[in-house]
Amino acid sequence: MGSEFVLFRNTWGDVLVATDTTLAGRDLPEVSKERPVYYKGLSLGSRLGTVPGDLEPPIKELSTFAGQILAKEGYLPAQPGKQEPDLLLILQWGHLDPRYVDIAWFLGYRPELDVAASHQIGFIGAEAFLSNFRSPEVEMIMNDARHPVYGIMITAFDFKTARTSKPTILWQTRIGLPTHGKSMARAMPVMLTAAGPMIGRPSAKPTLRDTEPARTGKVNLGDIKFIDSFEDPYRGSGVGSKMKERPGSP
Repeated sequence: MGSEFVLFRNTWGDVLVATDTTLAGRDLPEVSKERPVYYKGLSLGSRLGTVPGDLEPPIKELSTFAGQILAKEGYLPAQPGKQEPDLLLILQWGHLDPRYVDIAWFLGYRPELDVAASHQIGFIGAEAFLSNFRSPEVEMIMNDARHPVYGIMITAFDFKTARTSKPTILWQTRIGLPTHGKSMARAMPVMLTAAGPMIGRPSAKPTLRDTEPARTGKVNLGDIKFIDSFEDPYRGSGVGSKMKERPGSP
């Protein structure tokens, strides 16, 4: 498996990272190592989709790895009896097919950021001739949205409302990378590593993050020990039904 880093060296490209926030999440203080926030985690595994024959990452190992990436950015798992959690973080990942999923939305596409976006259904206007002037982010979204991508979604809920009938969503970060030349097991830790500094941080537009530094580090889930960074304390609570709701744009 280690040869995959060399064999597909030129096919990985950048990851696209998009974070949306709700009104409730816009006033949250900035999170950092110096100003950490504590959370409880719920890992749902490859809930976003799978395909036969793909090599999938072990749920426990990838969940733990995600916890390690989050810790570097100031998101720390709450220890019982020591800290009260502020957030419930729901983690899920998988294979997204454009035949069934709006990949452009997942990758952060917003018509207002696209100079070539069509404003009238069924009518080709002057904007159709502006496609060459699209930003690199929009151009990449339009290219990637035509093909399957691997996706990771992290949704943050206010912990105090997580068990209520109306849990409050604060933000949602979505990470996408084309699937060609990769397996899910190899792609997921690289995606998390590349996107780490952008997780939970609102941005005016989707962000491109280079995968090469992460791949150079040769991330290997086999060397990671499971430490329960993400657990499942809310199974059956109804929170899971809320995780696919689309938060409002920043």
